[in-house]
Amino acid sequence: MGNRFPTGIRFSMIALAMALAFAAPARAQDAAKYPDHPVTFVVGFAAGGAVDIVARSIGAKLQMLIGEPVVIENRPGANSNVAAIYVAHAKADGYTLLVGANGMTANMALYPNPGFDVEKDFTPVASLGEAPPVLASGKGFSGADLRDLVAQAKAHPGEMAYGSPGAGSSAHLTMELFQRVAGIKLVHVPYRGGAPAISDAVGGHIPLLAVNLPEVLGQVASGDLKILGVPSLRRHPLLPNAPTVAEQGFPGFEASTWWGLFAPAGTPKAIVDKLNAAVNQALGDDEFRARLLQAGGVAKTSTPEEMAKFIVAERAKWTKIILEAGIKAE
Repeated sequence: MGNRFPTGIRFSMIALAMALAFAAPARAQDAAKYPDHPVTFVVGFAAGGAVDIVARSIGAKLQMLIGEPVVIENRPGANSNVAAIYVAHAKADGYTLLVGANGMTANMALYPNPGFDVEKDFTPVASLGEAPPVLASGKGFSGADLRDLVAQAKAHPGEMAYGSPGAGSSAHLTMELFQRVAGIKLVHVPYRGGAPAISDAVGGHIPLLAVNLPEVLGQVASGDLKILGVPSLRRHPLLPNAPTVAEQGFPGFEASTWWGLFAPAGTPKAIVDKLNAAVNQALGDDEFRARLLQAGGVAKTSTPEEMAKFIVAERAKWTKIILEAGIKAE
């Protein structure tokens, strides 16, 4: 029959086949010795925030298990987009990882061009944990619970206001979802961060507050704020007396602020699996779980595949809410 390809093309095909044949053992060898130098956790927020605290806590435990330092690098900006873009373009070798949160999925709809695609540009490594955004009331609210809030909001549609850490924050999106489920309309007052919103709620300048639980634990303990509803399927361990949203007439209602570890797309599966096993082991440490709980968070383990499915579901869930409500990033 003769050769169908010219000599030059045959040589190129042979060279490609040989390169691929050698590449697989090389990748396996890299995974076997991984890690052999420090691993960097990139955080899209400033030091001291919830994501940074989670990154440093899990990093401290992880480096004891993998035998190499875990370095935290803060790259804040554009609701974590700056950090996500940086890691998405990093070498896919397991040494540059992103500690991400809700913004990774919400930003797909909040920004016309976030600079990355959460499903295409990253390989999910593991879930780290979650903490619920909560709805709290201050001195400006006369009701006792979530049922009172819904009744008042229906009696005075579009008049009651609530504050949040900002447009597109997980607390804001949770409240948009709740309004649709409850059939009410509230006025959203976005603040530049949780602190000023909390201050106004405590001072009675705004009746309601949607914020991440770790930010208001002190005010709840002092009685300055009252939790009206926790959007978890079970009561939070730190708030055994605070009812869930589901308990108050909205079964199945659930939303959370979550944290996860991500690698650039194309990172070898052997490295991802090795990292996942180490992270899950670290999450099982009693000291780490207690430290996270003190900050309002609950450790949550997963396989890479489970985390990938979660990301797809989260993106679909919040994209729908963002587009329906016409929410734009600040």
